Amino acid sequence: MLVALLTAMIVLPISQTSLLPLLPSLARDFAVSTADINWLMIANLVASAVLTPLLGRLGDLYGHKRLLLLALLGPVAGSLLAALTHSFALLVLARVLQGATAGVFPLAVGIIRTHLPQPARGMALVSTSMGVGSGLGVLAGSALMTGWGYQAIFWLLFALSLVAFLAVARVVQADRVAGHARSVDLRGALTLVGWLCALLTAISKGNTWGWSDPRILGLMLLTVLGLGAWITVERRVRHPLVDLTMLTRRTVALTGIAATLTGFGMYGSLIMVSEFVQTPREAGFGFSATVLGAGLMLLPSSLGNLAAAPLGLKIGPRRCLIMGGVVSAVAMLLVITGHDYSIAICLAGAMIGLGTGLAFTAMPTCINMAVPADQTGIANSMNVVFRTIGSATASAVMGAILSSSHTLHVIPALSAYQAAFVLTALGFLAAGLIPLAMRALNEPTRRRHPGLSQ
Repeated sequence: MLVALLTAMIVLPISQTSLLPLLPSLARDFAVSTADINWLMIANLVASAVLTPLLGRLGDLYGHKRLLLLALLGPVAGSLLAALTHSFALLVLARVLQGATAGVFPLAVGIIRTHLPQPARGMALVSTSMGVGSGLGVLAGSALMTGWGYQAIFWLLFALSLVAFLAVARVVQADRVAGHARSVDLRGALTLVGWLCALLTAISKGNTWGWSDPRILGLMLLTVLGLGAWITVERRVRHPLVDLTMLTRRTVALTGIAATLTGFGMYGSLIMVSEFVQTPREAGFGFSATVLGAGLMLLPSSLGNLAAAPLGLKIGPRRCLIMGGVVSAVAMLLVITGHDYSIAICLAGAMIGLGTGLAFTAMPTCINMAVPADQTGIANSMNVVFRTIGSATASAVMGAILSSSHTLHVIPALSAYQAAFVLTALGFLAAGLIPLAMRALNEPTRRRHPGLSQ
């Protein structure tokens, strides 16, 4: 069962990161602008943020396995469409379908919590697989694009998604959920979809359209109004999509903030290091790396992630979060001071992989110790949403920093990279300090919810 769930989980990070180093090539292949090609990432990001809480809550109500199979149909159909199409519009649609993969994580956590005798170990491995897959996604995308073209990436994702679907269907036990008779909160779902779409589109397009553009201001206004409407709806309905009381619990709220900051740091470091190592040496810095070479230099981050799961199980969730943020922040300082040496970049990548792996390994455990079993899916789903918002913000902020200063007319200045590295380090450090505000994660929660598992 765990192997089947890990196979399903690996699809998510590969689908999210494999296209990152390929966007310039895809823009040329489809004859679209740099701004338009970013819709391949924006569409996937928005779909992930919107579908994750919906799938997570439906899993709590109707069974996690049933919804996990539905979530895996998205990447199966989306990857097949992307591999076969030559239309940019259909490729964007395919990326929307692939966004359903983000729902795999909270559903897998729900299954692990219900069926495995040692759920903490299973959740640690599932969380770690996201970091491992992120590094492998960049490398796989670079290698396949170099040898066979972008379609090969989607054929790989199609094969992985189909294998995961069949494995889950065969070996994962069906779960009976006590709350299955409850109705679905459609108004809560629609208002949640509304403000998330507005927020993430505004963040993603702010640099392209301009932050003072009426469209961005309108989207921000829609975000505020939609958020207010969502909170009003969720406070009034009998069975809300998201229990707002759950989100205000100290452990859940602080873990969400830590997820946002860690997502910001991880995505920001991935973007910046990839861009930095591909900078021509004529600029006075950088390594003139190819797309494949950049992927290889980021590979140590996956190795660092692999070490996070066994270490995290030994030191406990709160220490994991603290150590994860501190180690990642130190790694970014290493990039700042040793940016002329490839060994420093690789070592920093391994440290970032270890740090983010520790943080993401601890988050499901922290959340599950603070919520009852029938809120497992939605609680972990909202944590994924917070992480997605952090990632989207990193993309916008890093893009703004790089575009603010250029040398040779097209290459960002070294000072811009250094500023971005410092900001990323501060994000990681803040994520590491957040757990200091958490009180004991054990006894009080177990007394409230004796069925909770650590």
